[in-house]
Amino acid sequence: MSIEASAASLLAFVFVSLSFSASLQLTPKATPRSLSVSEQALVDGSKRAVIETGLSAEYFDMHFELETVVDKPSDRRVVWRFSVNGYETRLTDSIGSYSEGTTRIYTHSIASTLGHTSEIKRTISYARALRIMKMCIGNFENPGVEYGPIDGYARLFLVAHARRRTNQIDTTREQREKSAAAAPGTDVIKSEEENVESTPIKLGNVNLQTGKCIRGTGVVAP
Repeated sequence: MSIEASAASLLAFVFVSLSFSASLQLTPKATPRSLSVSEQALVDGSKRAVIETGLSAEYFDMHFELETVVDKPSDRRVVWRFSVNGYETRLTDSIGSYSEGTTRIYTHSIASTLGHTSEIKRTISYARALRIMKMCIGNFENPGVEYGPIDGYARLFLVAHARRRTNQIDTTREQREKSAAAAPGTDVIKSEEENVESTPIKLGNVNLQTGKCIRGTGVVAP
């Protein structure tokens, strides 16, 4: 696959999962609750779906923890917390179903969410990942950890976007205020704010196993 195609695949993954975390502090573990029979069936099926992507049951039990399970007719999903070497992210398995005769068959989105998996054991340090990110896209903000498929194979990434220049925002704000004073009642404020928010910015994606960084551009909503 070409470099351009690989970059496009990576950016598609980033756009789908642009929900950055403010830090890598691990979330305190919730107290487990008892599951109903139907909830347990969803959890067991979701676990099997994850393992079938390429993991062993032992690796799953060590690195995946149940976050929550929702069992409603219009909303069935299982959320897992995946953690390895101090990195942590969440994976949502949306569950659909169809009938074969009198049997209900469940489908799991997490198979496509992850792609083919391998057991991640060694990763670069968080400090090194931050240094690589800065060399890759300059000063950045909102770093977060994402786990998803690139070229069909699950990868663990540190993702972030370049910091917006405050002088650019201040200049635009000044122009907006002048326009509003000169022509009150117009929609100039709205259109210029939209231009600021839609200005393309650099995106960085550091592979936490190899240390390789891939750059792209995109729009991050405020």
